Amino acid sequence: MTKHYRPRLIAVIALSFLSFTSPLLLTRNAAAARVDEPTANPKEIASLIEKLKTNDKRELSAAIKKLGKIGEPAIPALMKALQDKNLPVRRSAAQVLAKIGPPAIPDLAQALNNPNADVRSSAAYALGGIGAEAQTALPQLVFLLQDSNPDVRSSAAEALGGIGAEAQTALPQLVPLLKDSNADVRSRAAEALGGIGAEAQTALPQLVPLLQDSNADVRSSAALALGRIGAEAQTALPQLVSLLQDSNADVRSSAASALGSLGAEAKTALPQLVPLLKDSNADVRSRAAEALGGIGAEAQTALPQLVPLLQDSNADVRSSAALALGRIGAEAQTALPQLVSLLQDSNADVRSSAASALGSLGAEAKTVLPQLVSLLKDSNPGVRSSVAEVFDSLGAEAKTVLPQLVSLLKNSNPGVNTNAAKALVSIALSLQGKANTLAPTELNLAVSNLESALKIMEEPKANFQKSKIAYLRLSLNVLKAEQTDRLFVKSIIRKPYFWGTGIYLFLLFGTFAIRPLWLLKIYEKLKPIAFKIPVLGTDLSLGNLIFLKYHPRVLDAWVAAQIEATRDEFQKREIVRERKIIVPIPVILDNNTIATLKGKDLQPTFAQKRGCLLIWEEGGAGKTSLACLIGKWAMSDTPEERICNHRMLPVLIESELNMKVAECQQPFLEAIRGQLQDLTDTAEPICEELLEQLLKQRRILVIVDNFSEMSEQTQTAIRPEMPNFPVNALLVTSRLEEPLGLVTKTEIKPLRIAGNRLSSFMESYLSQRKKRDLFSDTEFFNACSQLSTIAGDRNITVLLAKLYADQIIAKKEGTTDGNLPNNIAELMLYYLNQLNCSVTENKFSDFTVQKDSKIIAWECLKPTYRPAAANRQNAIDALGEQNAESRLNYLEDKLKIIQTKGVAHDQIHFALEPVAEYLAALHLLDVNGKDESKWQYFLQVADSQNSPEAIKSFLLAVKDCYLDKILGAKDTDFLSQEITSRYNVTIAVPPQSPQAV
Repeated sequence: MTKHYRPRLIAVIALSFLSFTSPLLLTRNAAAARVDEPTANPKEIASLIEKLKTNDKRELSAAIKKLGKIGEPAIPALMKALQDKNLPVRRSAAQVLAKIGPPAIPDLAQALNNPNADVRSSAAYALGGIGAEAQTALPQLVFLLQDSNPDVRSSAAEALGGIGAEAQTALPQLVPLLKDSNADVRSRAAEALGGIGAEAQTALPQLVPLLQDSNADVRSSAALALGRIGAEAQTALPQLVSLLQDSNADVRSSAASALGSLGAEAKTALPQLVPLLKDSNADVRSRAAEALGGIGAEAQTALPQLVPLLQDSNADVRSSAALALGRIGAEAQTALPQLVSLLQDSNADVRSSAASALGSLGAEAKTVLPQLVSLLKDSNPGVRSSVAEVFDSLGAEAKTVLPQLVSLLKNSNPGVNTNAAKALVSIALSLQGKANTLAPTELNLAVSNLESALKIMEEPKANFQKSKIAYLRLSLNVLKAEQTDRLFVKSIIRKPYFWGTGIYLFLLFGTFAIRPLWLLKIYEKLKPIAFKIPVLGTDLSLGNLIFLKYHPRVLDAWVAAQIEATRDEFQKREIVRERKIIVPIPVILDNNTIATLKGKDLQPTFAQKRGCLLIWEEGGAGKTSLACLIGKWAMSDTPEERICNHRMLPVLIESELNMKVAECQQPFLEAIRGQLQDLTDTAEPICEELLEQLLKQRRILVIVDNFSEMSEQTQTAIRPEMPNFPVNALLVTSRLEEPLGLVTKTEIKPLRIAGNRLSSFMESYLSQRKKRDLFSDTEFFNACSQLSTIAGDRNITVLLAKLYADQIIAKKEGTTDGNLPNNIAELMLYYLNQLNCSVTENKFSDFTVQKDSKIIAWECLKPTYRPAAANRQNAIDALGEQNAESRLNYLEDKLKIIQTKGVAHDQIHFALEPVAEYLAALHLLDVNGKDESKWQYFLQVADSQNSPEAIKSFLLAVKDCYLDKILGAKDTDFLSQEITSRYNVTIAVPPQSPQAV
């Protein structure tokens, strides 16, 4: 610790205490204040003000001290003294006002506007002395930087430096003063930049040239300022090095100090610094030594020149040299004899620095412990404190001096016994951490001495800090516990029946630490083996001995063993494979809009014991794509990308549950079990007990897709609000904002693509498909414009944007007839044509494909007006005519737009629900045309459905198709108005000509 650090620390602590207690003191009533501190007598204040004019330094110091104690009542008189013609009086008054502090700021700030330049200068000087708290006067001080009087400019700059980093806003006005014609102003401006510190680095280009100023004070101030700015000033290193040979001693001293502040970066200056160790000026030698200490271990080559300074005639030089050796570190241990001799130096700062340096030498310092112990009796408190810190750094290495430290606890000097107690506690804490490595004799000796120390410190008349006593007692208890443990170990060695238990626990925990997955395998082998316990009258499985079998570490090991197979199988899932390309879109997460959802956004949800996530929005919004992406995040090896702090296996439930399961089994649990077996590619299904633990401890993420389209029977089987619900990490996608039994859940709502974001979406999608280079910028712009025209004033879903992107790719690659859709209805038909185009054998016409697809789509939507599964035979019957079944198979096997579902494979559904809605709408147009009576019946059936929101997207698709495909269709038509009135939406007719149905 430097000789300046401890007084500063005491001052900081005192100021902190005063700042905390001052509001309480100010609120005390006047009577109490008069009791605690007598009100100052105006005559006494006047007398003290008069003494500011004395030439007697002792009398002047006493007057300043008394006025500072009087405080706020003396401010008016002091402000008047600021106007005195005598400069020393003004300076003394300013000094007192600075001591009084914040209460004087308003008056001082007002004095900055005084017409008298001397008053303005003195007021600025006082504000600088107050420091950071004077920042409220910054505007006035900044204004004074342009004062016509150089003394005022100088004082204002000095005040800004005193305020420190808070004055960084004044940099634009402060920097020009570096070129002021007055040398003192330039000097104070440079000092101010140093006071602001690192925040002033932007002024380096203007500050560095001052190192070559013709005025020595300016050069010195500039060098010191660069040192205070710190590492950012290393660009000025060459100029600082050149100043080491300046003719002015103050400049050389400041340059050396600045280089020391640059740290190891200044090692290139060693050749120029080392000669200064022999400079004729003591301050230069001192600063050069400090600079070597700042450079640190890199300065070890200067040890031969630095060590002799330990015998310099100047105490400051000896002190700086000792501190520098300490900062150089273990390499300076060759100077150990000389440092030891300094422990007896007549100067307290030197003794303190020598002790600190010895503490920095590490283990080598233990050889001089007796000499250090004797310094605990030093008359100087700084020396005693430094020695105590040495013991703190040595820790257990100082255990040999425990007896001497214990004896010092009874010393009559409070400083001696306090620092001895501090050293004892530091050693005790270090021994506590190394208790199991101590030899028996060392342990016993430490316990004995610390017991004696604790007894002394707990005596009623003793005045030791309670925290020190508590720390000492804690360390002593740990050491005693180690003694007891060693005795216990000796005792159990003589009792063999402990060995079996010890070996069992060793093997169990050893396996747990090294091969945790083996515990599950061992448990499966031991589980069938049982033995009877006579006392309980029941059988107990040997598997119960493996009580760590379902510890999170074991389950994580099981997941790790299955993760690669699961990743491969998950990617092969048709629903995942079809969503290989995912373009990020904005979502609403619990009422907060997020531009790009990431796994870490969901970590709070799945960090809970039971996490439930609902992704809901209309069809085609990207719900399933997002669910698949979250499933991938759950398996990620990167913790920041995962949705939980551990990896999870995603199990996707997208079909109706098979309710025909064995008695006492849950259909939902059996579905998860079957999917997990398929995912992990194992021959046997996972045991129910392990599955329940994996679900309970959130090692499996269950994804239920299209929940709103599932049957009531299936929905009833998935009830997260039930106490016995097995899944603690659940993700549900739905077209509706499902209540899910009102459980606590996180909700995600994918947003449609806004018109002004269509181009960026298309850019990203085409780039991911590696098709962007197919289009020139003009072609790309035209395609985006056409999509915007189709969308009109609406935002569109991700699916529609992707279908359109696929169309323009197909057109560019020549796999379509070359036309692009003009509206959403056409987009769906073009999509069918594109799929049909890829068929090479036994191909049906586009007309047949479109007609059949529309019929099947209506069969899927007809019962509930929602995309759902339709009976396969009913669909075949609806197709009618010849080869109906082969046409249905064509849609499923060749085009893959429909899929077979159900346990009996007797259900079909559309792979893309929004496509089904538009195709069904087109079918209705084929049937109903503009017949208002038919549409009335259609709307009556729609109104009879239980959930208007669930069928909203279908009705809007009907309205879209009506306006797009019916000749002369208008928003004011019966059908358009009826749908608009139900959902309060407006869909404008696209600008192209309508086409006949």
